[in-house]
Amino acid sequence: MTLLARWQHLLGIRPAEGRTVGLFFLHNFLLGIGTILVYVAANVVLLENHPETSLPLAYGASALLMLAAGQVYAHYEHRLGLQTVAVRVLLVVVVLMGVIGVLVATGESVAAAVAIMAGYRVIYLLTNLEFWGVSAVVFDVRQGRRLFSVISSGDMPAKALGAVLAVLVHHHAELLWLLLLAFGAYVGALLVVRATNRTHAVEVRSAARAVRQQPVAAPLRRWLGSSRLVLTMCLSLLVVAAVTTGIEYAFFINVKERFHDQALVMRYVGTVLTLTYLLAMLLKLAVTGKALDRLGVRPVLLALPLVLLAGLGFFGLGGALGPGGLLLYVCGLFLVQEVLRRAFFDPVFLVLFQPLPAEERLQAHTLVKGVYEPLGMGLAGLLLLLTPAASLGFTVSWMAVLLVVASGLLYRTYQHYLGELHHAVSPRFAASEPAPTPALPQAIATSWVAGLESAPIAGANVQLLVEALAAKTSRAAAAEKLRQLGAAALPVFSATLRTHPNPAVVRRVAALCGHLPQPASRRALLALARQSDLTKREAALRALRHLPANPADEAALRELVQQELLLARELLHGQAAGSMPPLVEALNYELHRVEQRLFGLLQQLYPPQPIRDAQRHVAHAARERQANALEILDNLIDRPTYQGLQTLLEVGAAAAKAARFDRLLPAAPVPAPILATIVERGEAGFTDWTVSLALDQWPADRIDFLLLLPHLLSESRLLRESAVAALARWAETRPAAYQAALRQNAFLADLLMRHAAAPAHVSAADRVAVLQQTALFAETPASVLSAIVPIMQEVKFGAEEPIFAKGDLGTSLFIVHAGEVGIFTGSRQLATFRAGDFFGELALLDAEPRSAAAVAQTPTLAFRLDQEDFYDVMEERPEVLRNILRVLCQRLRKQNETGNG
Repeated sequence: MTLLARWQHLLGIRPAEGRTVGLFFLHNFLLGIGTILVYVAANVVLLENHPETSLPLAYGASALLMLAAGQVYAHYEHRLGLQTVAVRVLLVVVVLMGVIGVLVATGESVAAAVAIMAGYRVIYLLTNLEFWGVSAVVFDVRQGRRLFSVISSGDMPAKALGAVLAVLVHHHAELLWLLLLAFGAYVGALLVVRATNRTHAVEVRSAARAVRQQPVAAPLRRWLGSSRLVLTMCLSLLVVAAVTTGIEYAFFINVKERFHDQALVMRYVGTVLTLTYLLAMLLKLAVTGKALDRLGVRPVLLALPLVLLAGLGFFGLGGALGPGGLLLYVCGLFLVQEVLRRAFFDPVFLVLFQPLPAEERLQAHTLVKGVYEPLGMGLAGLLLLLTPAASLGFTVSWMAVLLVVASGLLYRTYQHYLGELHHAVSPRFAASEPAPTPALPQAIATSWVAGLESAPIAGANVQLLVEALAAKTSRAAAAEKLRQLGAAALPVFSATLRTHPNPAVVRRVAALCGHLPQPASRRALLALARQSDLTKREAALRALRHLPANPADEAALRELVQQELLLARELLHGQAAGSMPPLVEALNYELHRVEQRLFGLLQQLYPPQPIRDAQRHVAHAARERQANALEILDNLIDRPTYQGLQTLLEVGAAAAKAARFDRLLPAAPVPAPILATIVERGEAGFTDWTVSLALDQWPADRIDFLLLLPHLLSESRLLRESAVAALARWAETRPAAYQAALRQNAFLADLLMRHAAAPAHVSAADRVAVLQQTALFAETPASVLSAIVPIMQEVKFGAEEPIFAKGDLGTSLFIVHAGEVGIFTGSRQLATFRAGDFFGELALLDAEPRSAAAVAQTPTLAFRLDQEDFYDVMEERPEVLRNILRVLCQRLRKQNETGNG
């Protein structure tokens, strides 16, 4: 790993983000140089001209000019586009620099000093709006949490440099050289913005969202935004700006009173500013991101007002130590305020904008920074003008009151921030009431099931209905009858979930329990979830979604969460150590199953709807939706679980993720080799495809016959084939042990003989390969496709033999493995399908008459998938349906485009 890569890793910068972060850091660095040099020049002039009155006047005048500048910026921002406005803002700043230079060179009055300070504030506002406006649309909410503190630290070394230069200023004329340097810095920032525009699409766009349930009243939206989040952010920053302005004023006035010589004043101020900016930079880079990860948004957001409120409580102690002690107190208060604001408050406050739609995000940022922050400064200026001379105690009093108000407003802001996150991932169209569950068809019921309608309810009858769930002909009628029996069937349901050997029956009984809002039903499902068979756990969690949570179950659910995290750690270590891509890919699917089970458990531990919304959007293609979903989880669930889930969801190397899990679970034992783990747990812990790959890669000298035996007897053809191949390798390596196993297990010879005598068919592994090469299933993981293998029926057709006729009821999909099939309407040939092609796919979803005939043009071998069997697979593996729908939508879209053309 290179030094640059190590540095980026330390700061939480991902490889793909390196250039972007570098551009923004450089941009902010150049802006920081320009801004601090203007700030130094403005304060030098002000402190020479009766600062007791000129500073409050400057604050008031700055507020008025900033309000005007903010309105102008907002007007053009939404008419010219962000890229154009960013460039023009910096051009305007360059012009303002020239005006300020003229004022510094020619004006030495209080009016000139106030004008220079107002000009600085306008420049600060415009550069702030430009920089953070571009940042807000380039980065999403999750990137903002990681990177805003990094990119915003760019101005800290620049401002420290400016503060050092302030120490060197001894004459008024030297300020012109500072302004000239600032001019050059702004020109450099302009060039960086142009480079950013060339490499990034700085566009204002967001997906449509649902209407807010509690929007701001229409007449107030222009000044308070359309979201309650923006409203409380506006009011919060107004109050915070008033307090920080008051502390800044107290600092400058006390320094001026203590040191009358201008050079000493600037030396003292420059030293404090240098220390402040360097400390803020270190904290931004090293602490802010970690604090957000460990503490979350709310504590970091509230740190500024609460710490300052505590600091104001020590005012009396500073005053009791005399003028020197008071100066140190005010200096410390100013330093703490600046460090907390720049290192923690500003980056986190900017993150709060990110859940808003992009257009609202920019409007809100301009409103908050361009209207309410200046209003806060103006309010402070007015209060300072009304404060009796030399009455620092009165200033401290009103600042304390405002800090209490700020804490309350920021607390409410955080609540609205969570609400905005939920709104960002909530469905656009919510149904007013849940749709009724359709009744199951009774047409396929067997006669004995129908006869049970009039039979008395008894355990034997209920057990018969449960057994009927395994048969296609009786399944629907039995399920409907059991649904009608309701709670009366619960004792049999509980016993079935504990002991029944058929996974399909267990899955269907679990689904029935999920629609019985009874304590006994929930207990049975929770017991099923605690079994070691993870397929049963998945069925239990799907069913538990329909039942209300019970706080008494929290300990058991937390234990299951811990088990899932431990399994994720084992899988990640297996991926990191794996050298065979198929197994690494299979483990990736097993990790996906862990994610889904974790979400199912979280729905039982926390409010379920936000968890469902987050689960739906973490896999969304739109980056912004993913980020908002993760942010919901970060602010809703416990930190260890969130950190584990975040590690699973983010893109990264398996080794790095495994190391993170090791830190998250320090007491966990060293994971065993993944092959041994998979073979030992078998189908209870993994898909048959994963187990099959592990059996194929199991070194012959490490094969344990006792672990191999269950796979030889598995109902999965895929596992039996892999187990027989592993047994053959074991026999070659350890012939004596193999012969002993044959003698001790009489059935083994018969099993191997049946396997050898089986007619030559396409193997289960080759069938998975056939599915992978078919466009309908090409993007479906092999671990999912293995569930289709048992329902793939080999069918052979001779040349010119019809497969189906036009008008026949379509109930099957065909995949051509060898040969050619023609599709005809009458004598007209519509298409020809060869190896790897499929036809009749609509029959998997809807049984309708065939619109054309299919005829084998050469001897053909194909696989047939029947609709009823396919429904069973989709019941177990819903992922199978996704790719089918995608391919069918693509075909429909193509047909529509062809028709429109």
